[in-house]
Amino acid sequence: MKVIHMKSGFPVVVATLMLAGLVHSACAGFEEGKAAMLNRDFATAIKEFRPLAEKGDVRAQHIMGMMYDEGQGVKQDYAEAARWYAKAASQGNLDAQYNLGVMFAQGQGVARDDVQSAQWFRKAAEKGHVLAQFAMGRITTIGRGVRPDDKAATEWYRKAAEQGHYKSQLVLGMHYVQGRGVEKNPKLAVQWIKKSADQGHNKAQYELGELYREGVGVAKDPVQAYKWYELAASQTHDGAVMARDKLAKTMTADQIAQAKLQASDWKPAKMLPVTNTID
Repeated sequence: MKVIHMKSGFPVVVATLMLAGLVHSACAGFEEGKAAMLNRDFATAIKEFRPLAEKGDVRAQHIMGMMYDEGQGVKQDYAEAARWYAKAASQGNLDAQYNLGVMFAQGQGVARDDVQSAQWFRKAAEKGHVLAQFAMGRITTIGRGVRPDDKAATEWYRKAAEQGHYKSQLVLGMHYVQGRGVEKNPKLAVQWIKKSADQGHNKAQYELGELYREGVGVAKDPVQAYKWYELAASQTHDGAVMARDKLAKTMTADQIAQAKLQASDWKPAKMLPVTNTID
């Protein structure tokens, strides 16, 4: 798997155990680098990957970028990270394209350039990179590097949501609640927000509680509302705590007991992949 770190609001794909999924490389040294990485021997790993990267191996170039980005086996150097990401991105590596977009968005290793950032996000997003699709949704919403366009933003969120990205599922659902970029459709709103809530996203759980409390897209159901508030509250959602306690004052003891039982029996759905494998 890959580990996703947050960099000022943008998640960044970084090198860790994601190497376990890589296929055998014909290049000598790649398997050695992979084994060293899995053993967290980053100094050895970078010695194996560097010559491959310098010869144009796109996967090694991307890994070099990630290692400089994180300071694994080398001193952290965003300029070097961006340089290696750019090499891999120019060869079509989707994760590198996305990460380079993040570097331009944050001005790390390169001058901040929202237009360049959007261009790299778009390249990866159009090929199905889910984090890039979510990024395109965000920047198209606020008009950062691209023209603001709620309809286009909603479509980017939809693409990511359909791949199981829980944040996109919530945003898409809220767009259906608000009629932002799409016609209002409370029933579709509930479906998408529930997909996110089912993955354990506390903000989605809170919003689903609100929908059940207000009867938006579903029949009013205080037991269901309490259940979702309770689940969100268990993940330190302050609004859910207040909403749950306020709702409890209107419920019977049996209703509260039923809701608490449902919350205790609840288990999150299997998390869907949110990143692409390295090819």
